[in-house]
Amino acid sequence: MLLTLASALLQPPGFFLALVLVSLVLLVLGLRTLGWSLLLAACFGLYLSATGAGARWLVMPLENRYPPLPHLQPGVGAIVVLGGGEVARPPGDGGDMANARTLMRLQAAAKLAKLSGLPIVPSGGAPRYGAPPEAATMARLLRQSFAVDNPIWIEGKSFNTAANAYDSKKLLAGHGIQRVYLVTSALHMPRAMAWFRRAGLDPIPVPCDYRLDRNLGSGYESWLPRAIYLEASSEAIHEYLGLFWLHLQERGWVRGRANSRQ
Repeated sequence: MLLTLASALLQPPGFFLALVLVSLVLLVLGLRTLGWSLLLAACFGLYLSATGAGARWLVMPLENRYPPLPHLQPGVGAIVVLGGGEVARPPGDGGDMANARTLMRLQAAAKLAKLSGLPIVPSGGAPRYGAPPEAATMARLLRQSFAVDNPIWIEGKSFNTAANAYDSKKLLAGHGIQRVYLVTSALHMPRAMAWFRRAGLDPIPVPCDYRLDRNLGSGYESWLPRAIYLEASSEAIHEYLGLFWLHLQERGWVRGRANSRQ
C-alpha cells in the first residue's frame, strides 16, 4: 500500500498536484518567493508532461532500448506474455475482459506462437478480490479471440513484474526451459528484462504496444497538451521509478525480491 501511494505521488499528475499544495502552504506561511517558485514549477511540469514533446523525451529512451524481434531465435522453449491489467466484466459478456494493453500483448504473443509453435505462458494474478487470475482470462482470449492452439501454461499467482519473473521461472523450470521470448509493452520491456534476467531466465525481448507515434514531429502540435501524452509521461516515470527501485535492491540499499535466491 505504501509503495502504491508513493508511486501515485511521484508520477504526474499526482506529483505536481502535491507540489501545488506544498506551494500554497508556503504562501500561507509567508514564504512567498519559494511558494511562487514551486507553484510555477508545478504548472510548467504538468504542462510539459502533457505535451508530445515532453512525453517523447520520457518515453523514447525506454521504448527504443529493445528493437522489434527481427527473426525467430534458436533454443527458445516458450513464450511468456505479461498481463497489463483487466477491466470489470462488460455488460452481457460471459467473462472478464483484458484491457487494451493486454490485448496488444496477446496479439503479439499469438502471432509469435503461430510462427514458432511454442507453448505460451500468460503471467498475471487476480486483479481484484474474487476475480479469476488475469492469466486465466488471457488464456481464454488466446483460444477464443486469437485462435491459438499451442499449449498454454498458466502462471496465475504473480502480482507485479518481479513476481511475473520469479513465478514464471518456477513454472518453466518444471519443463526444463530457461530461454524464452518475453512479450510485453515496449515501455515496460526494460524493467521486465531486468527482472527476468535477475530471476535466472534468458529472455529474448519481443516489444509491442508502443505508446507514441514514431513519426511524432516537433511542430507546434507537439506542444499542445493532451491527456494521452500525460498518461504516457506518467507511465514512463512509473517505469523509471521501478528501475530505480530495482537498482536500490541490487545495491543492497533496500530489501526485496531482487536479493532473493529463488
